[in-house]
Amino acid sequence: MMRISIRRQRTALVYWGLIILFYLPVVTVLGRALINAKVLKELLDFVGSGLFWNTLSFSATEAFFSAAFSLCLALPGAYFFGNFDFPGKRFLRNIMVLPFMLPGILVVLGMVVFYGRNGTLNHWLIRLFPESGLRFTGLYGFSGIILANVFYNFSFCIRVLGESWERIDPNLSEASAVLGASRRRTFWGVTFPLLRPTLSYLFLLVFLYSFLSFTVVLALGGYLYKTFEVLIYIEYNSKLNFDRATVIAGLQTAILAGVLFLQNWLGRRIRTGGGLGRVLPRLSWREKPWQSVIALGYALPAGLFLAGPLGAIVVRSLKERGLPESGFTWKNYRQLFDEGFRFIVGNDLTEILGVSIALALTVAVATTGVAYLLARGRRTRPWQVGDLWLQLPIGISFLTFSFGIGLLAREYLPPIVLIIWAQMFLAFPLVYSVLRNAWRDLGEYPLEAARTLGADRRRLFWTIELPMMRKPIATAAAYAMAFSLGDLAAVLMLGQGGIVTVSVAIYRLIGHYHFPRAIALGVLFMVISVLLYSLAQEKADN
Repeated sequence: MMRISIRRQRTALVYWGLIILFYLPVVTVLGRALINAKVLKELLDFVGSGLFWNTLSFSATEAFFSAAFSLCLALPGAYFFGNFDFPGKRFLRNIMVLPFMLPGILVVLGMVVFYGRNGTLNHWLIRLFPESGLRFTGLYGFSGIILANVFYNFSFCIRVLGESWERIDPNLSEASAVLGASRRRTFWGVTFPLLRPTLSYLFLLVFLYSFLSFTVVLALGGYLYKTFEVLIYIEYNSKLNFDRATVIAGLQTAILAGVLFLQNWLGRRIRTGGGLGRVLPRLSWREKPWQSVIALGYALPAGLFLAGPLGAIVVRSLKERGLPESGFTWKNYRQLFDEGFRFIVGNDLTEILGVSIALALTVAVATTGVAYLLARGRRTRPWQVGDLWLQLPIGISFLTFSFGIGLLAREYLPPIVLIIWAQMFLAFPLVYSVLRNAWRDLGEYPLEAARTLGADRRRLFWTIELPMMRKPIATAAAYAMAFSLGDLAAVLMLGQGGIVTVSVAIYRLIGHYHFPRAIALGVLFMVISVLLYSLAQEKADN
């Protein structure tokens, strides 16, 4: 009993320490705004304006469609990943994390290179249908924003949902079949209820990340389409109206807190269970021809959708001056090592890569470790208000949070510590969700059975707990690395110009109109991301 009490106290200490680190910067910023006597008038004027309702309508609509399309398109892929083994599955699993790792500016660049008016897709359409005038013109505007958001989140949904599907106990479906239920009835009566919590939280996460979309909306929508994050940026940087920007940030936080509270309320009513996973059948042409045909029919367009923009970046990086009609060359990569690159970016390439990798690994270890401790300590509880406070950072403007950290601790802590603090805040809600849902899917029965057989705490962790949670831990760590590698705002705001990561280097190259070098560095970024994730996955599988 004393050990249990000590563990609970430690979990509570970590929980409240994290709450303080997450919300103190936000309270600092909001407090400065509330001191202003005109804040109530500013709030009422904004809520009563057409700008507020147009922004709310657009943000909610694009977030809803982004989440719905991401899940609908990911569901067939998750089925194959969760129910079959096939050649190249581990490699695909590793590379599917790549879109989620990319900085927003690089994603936009890839979308323009592939889907733009002079992009790869339209070059293909001209060659295939020269007389028809068939062209893709939907990149800019509402459809382009949805397309980019789905590109960001589609593979993430396949991974997380597929792993959840893989953990479902196969005895449940077998028992349903023995009782005479059809496959369709088994899916809707057994499988879908077990997947529903994961589907629910995936929809919420994609909705919230799309609601907070900044780079994609700014680049593909311009000032015609605005999310609240874009409005905050405009008020902060263009109009220098800090009070109004803070009011918008606070209002956005309140709106998304309501969404999270609704999800928390629904989550209490969802009960699910899971197993330890299973040995998956082999997907082969000889044994399962129809499933193989369907899988191939799904994989080809899905692969083109994901690989098209990334492949276009790779090809352009090998072209003279990055132009599609020019010849192939290694010049763009060689220029990453010359003095011109150092002059533009501020550091040489090896130092930039070292800082980026070290920062990503530190954030991954710290975020995953803290999230695992809290998810484990709260595993027997339903989703509660305590979990809501750990999820609420999703709905807080990252620009506002970074600004608050600067106000609080810029004079007392080095920039690298401030960046780690900010990136942990950015990554934690998703990392915690992955681990919390994994614990819920696995259930408490295996641990109780091991305790009954006399396993102590240490043996329980190494023989039962860690093998069951290894894949979710690797997934969570990979996404923490993704947030760190792709982050631009925190490094720019808190790095004081002295810390340069790969994302910052790409941003500075594009700002100086050195697009060929930016594309080449983007390809290098993708290679490093895949290698880091593959290393994490390899550790999980061994």
